[in-house]
Amino acid sequence: MFSSSAERKKRAEEAQQSVPANGKPAESNGGPTSFRQGNQSAQETIPPNNILFIQNLPHEATSMMLQVLFQQYPGFREVRMIEAKPGIAFVEFEDDVQSSMAMQALQGFKITPQNPMAITYAKK
Repeated sequence: MFSSSAERKKRAEEAQQSVPANGKPAESNGGPTSFRQGNQSAQETIPPNNILFIQNLPHEATSMMLQVLFQQYPGFREVRMIEAKPGIAFVEFEDDVQSSMAMQALQGFKITPQNPMAITYAKK
């Protein structure tokens, strides 16, 4: 029923820590930032690579469509699509820094409204 002054002080300190220096409350973990953090942790398991693995492509996507999209980034080499597995492709760059730049810029790019691209590093 009653709380000691030590408990009240502890609760006040915890509340103080959750409010940043600017005085605004911190965003909850349910916001859009948690989605990005989830993608980063998934990327940490696969080391950066000069080859990107593209998923969630529409079945009508062609290598020429992807080439036009990715060749605007420095270091682009080639697009490889797997005929037996529609909806996926590999895009090669000269090095992993260049592939990372393209991945960040095109992550979630929608070739069709239903198909946001999911881009990860290819496994070595």
